[in-house]
Amino acid sequence: MDKPLILVVDDEKHVADTIATLIRRTGRYEATAVYSGKEALAKFSKNKIMLGLGGNKIRLAILDIKMPEMDGLQLLEKIRRQYGEGIGLMMLTAFEDEEKWDRATSGFVIDYIKKPYDEKVLIEQIDNFFAGKGDKMTIKTFEKHLDKRDELRKQGKQG
Repeated sequence: MDKPLILVVDDEKHVADTIATLIRRTGRYEATAVYSGKEALAKFSKNKIMLGLGGNKIRLAILDIKMPEMDGLQLLEKIRRQYGEGIGLMMLTAFEDEEKWDRATSGFVIDYIKKPYDEKVLIEQIDNFFAGKGDKMTIKTFEKHLDKRDELRKQGKQG
């Protein structure tokens, strides 16, 4: 049986490559890295499952937010429009504010992890997704967003 394919999208080449290597080292997944939203869409297109089966060989994508030309949130929206909810999407970024959380959670992301990230937590979340916990993860991420939104609003009122 083929290992699940994970796509890592980050404009910082060494970050994307490091994450992809970390994922491959588990021995449970295949991972590939691309460095822009445009490259990501091309990779999704190349990995479509043909013969009317629908879907994509890429089962999970890990997206950075801040990238030139097309940011991770724009990419998230395009992936959802073109491929539906069958692909797991996770944000891994240094940037968080209410608007980014709103856009990410409205795209049904399974997690929103801040950089610098904990390697064990990242792999644990990937394992959870492939263990069939994606729906629960999406709900938990949305709940985490609501807590974060309250925290961000309190910070805004204090500042």
